[in-house]
Amino acid sequence: MRILHLFGDHKWTGPAEPTVNLCLALRERGHEVWFASRKAGHGEVAALDDKAKQRGLEPLHLFALNKWLNLRDNWSDVRKLRKFIEDSRVEVVHAHASHDHMLAGWAARRAKNKPVVIRTYHKGTGYEPGLGAKVLMKLYVDGWISYTPAGIREDIANYGLPPERTLFVEGAVDLERFDPSKARKVRETLGLPSDAVVAGIVARMQRHRRFGTLMEAVKMACGKVPSLRLLAIGRGTHKEKVAVGPAKKLGIADRVVFAGYRAEDYVNVLASIDFKVFLVPGSDGSCRAVREAMAMGKPVVAARRGLLPELVTHEKTGLLVDDSPENLAAAIVRMSTETRLRERLGQAARMDAVARFSPKVQAEAIEEFYGRILKLGPRR
Repeated sequence: MRILHLFGDHKWTGPAEPTVNLCLALRERGHEVWFASRKAGHGEVAALDDKAKQRGLEPLHLFALNKWLNLRDNWSDVRKLRKFIEDSRVEVVHAHASHDHMLAGWAARRAKNKPVVIRTYHKGTGYEPGLGAKVLMKLYVDGWISYTPAGIREDIANYGLPPERTLFVEGAVDLERFDPSKARKVRETLGLPSDAVVAGIVARMQRHRRFGTLMEAVKMACGKVPSLRLLAIGRGTHKEKVAVGPAKKLGIADRVVFAGYRAEDYVNVLASIDFKVFLVPGSDGSCRAVREAMAMGKPVVAARRGLLPELVTHEKTGLLVDDSPENLAAAIVRMSTETRLRERLGQAARMDAVARFSPKVQAEAIEEFYGRILKLGPRR
């Protein structure tokens, strides 16, 4: 198959890595795949380009893919996309955000060879309602991919999508990179005692991520587990207000290590925790950080929010809680003190990740879905 992926961003966002990995996996399966992304502007960091090239995928910068309303850029992109689709005999146009989706739909419906339009919705929920969503769903969806079966059921009900044109897939993780047997702990460089019990959170430090609740829970748990430490991995413009400040105010600043954003040593930093805590899905909603922790054999204490209960199985791969500070503290204490439980859940988490989050399994499912949609043809 001849497949064009559209990704209108230059940043290494939550959806970026799984999209790049999917393109690579599809190429390995013998398909011709193009990955078109937005070029970084003056003064912007081309993080997506750098990461994609490191993995062997050269992004195309033939289109502006301006996610803001810009009639000149938008109309120019439609014309260029149509020409590329026709000249390259593209069969599948796969979009990953609403603006890309609209451009893909305009161009594909006008192309002589009539490719199908596929959309992956990365947020792990049902598609947000609105006039724009209704237009896209009615005119430009030949196939719809989601990370949650509940979200697909919601989209079928809300937008009248034919079930045969939908696909639930698990978000994929690079299982070779996130392999606990290849990682090494770096606690000393992080300022963590070697004998500490370390809970870890990987999240952008934003107001809605409930860091205040987590800090309250850690304070309660430290009263019963003196060796407990919290390792917070991530950055954010509100870090001082939402995380550092509450830790100081509660008197647990010496129990919390802020590791900042990690890139090259991220896997080793993740290997240094004993279990993961995750309370609120991020902006992409797919909870990629949870999948990566599970792949590393780390059990997860997760809130019953969003996609989390679909990823973490209570008492099998982690503990699910209604995340009041008291409930969260109790789960942290239990995970910290019951070593055998922690080990059992961690081993099961790794096995579950290998079975569910393999890029190869995901690529096979999407490849089969492309074939099904091509047989069905465009909806309009």
